Amino acid sequence: MYQVVKKLKLLKKKLKVLKSHYSHDIVREAEEDRKLLKQSQLKLQRDPSNKEVQQAEFLGYQKFKMSAYLAKMYLQQRSKSTWIKLGDDNIQYFYSIIKHRKLKQATMQLKDDTCTWQTDPGTIANLFVDYYSELLGRKSTSRVQDFTSILKNGPTLSTAQHVELLMPVVDKEVKEAVLHIDSTKSPGPYDFGSGFYKVAWPIVGQEITEAVIEFFHNGKFLKQLKSTIIALIPVIV
Repeated sequence: MYQVVKKLKLLKKKLKVLKSHYSHDIVREAEEDRKLLKQSQLKLQRDPSNKEVQQAEFLGYQKFKMSAYLAKMYLQQRSKSTWIKLGDDNIQYFYSIIKHRKLKQATMQLKDDTCTWQTDPGTIANLFVDYYSELLGRKSTSRVQDFTSILKNGPTLSTAQHVELLMPVVDKEVKEAVLHIDSTKSPGPYDFGSGFYKVAWPIVGQEITEAVIEFFHNGKFLKQLKSTIIALIPVIV
């Protein structure tokens, strides 16, 4: 598993160089291809029987189709990556908003069973606890047995299904799980999205599979692989 992380870090450096050479102007290239395609289509309208113009329009369309797709994917990943890296820039502001909302939603007084208004925070908390304890019931030692009997009345797994769930994870299952992930999912801290693993599976698949199966064997996972970033996205209400 350590080897996978190490190789991903080395690959990231190479991809940055590749990106600077080929994809830094992909959006502008798509816009230029769109303009050229529009010019070809105008020429085709004026001379629809011209074979050369037809061919030029067809090639222009194919080129624009590819560059537009690449630009779209680039902007999608860039926008998500930007949120991952910059999503907490205004964290102090968001915390102040949350604090303000909590104050607005706080219970300042509550009427008890004797219709007396209570304002002490501790008393109010106890009133809530007593109310829901009475509503939901007290702790019971027989509840587990009752719950088990309820489960038996519904559909349950058979012994064969239990055994199947305990079977070791195989390479095919890992591959199918990866291929079923949406290619536009947000990238992780290493900036490798699921689309990368799907496209490069013939190259990286074996090592990724071994790393996943290793986790199921020893239950350990590197922090670099399981780390994530939570970004607060502002919503104007």
